[in-house]
Amino acid sequence: MKHFWISLILLLVLMGCKQETETSEYTPLEETDIMMPYSDYNARLSLDFEGTYLGTLPCADCEGIKTTITIDGDNNFERVMVYLGKDENGTFREGGMFSWDETGNVITLLNAEEPNQYHVGENVLFHLDVEGNRITGDLSEHYKLHKK
Repeated sequence: MKHFWISLILLLVLMGCKQETETSEYTPLEETDIMMPYSDYNARLSLDFEGTYLGTLPCADCEGIKTTITIDGDNNFERVMVYLGKDENGTFREGGMFSWDETGNVITLLNAEEPNQYHVGENVLFHLDVEGNRITGDLSEHYKLHKK
């Protein structure tokens, strides 16, 4: 009977050691292990970008350019630009395909007249300059097209 109790105690001690060994191998995840890389968060994958965007962009020789852009999930676009204060020939309509840049945040309207790049945000298109940069300064708020 004495051997039974000694064997039982040894068995419990060994089981306790084994459990401790298993738990000592556990290493908590680093925050970076559970976060997706930044590149996985972009407008193309994360936003509901499809729809119609409206706004009036500044114009050097007219009252403004009323702009409507419709984009869809098949990379098609239609853009209508009305040069306010101009005669009936001040309306331009174009359509075709658009492409995404490597970041998945900027679209380029293919075969469109300049300017043709827009940064896609949450329910907004930011009109970009001819070099593909966001427009800054006092008028920067006027270079946004808001989703309808």
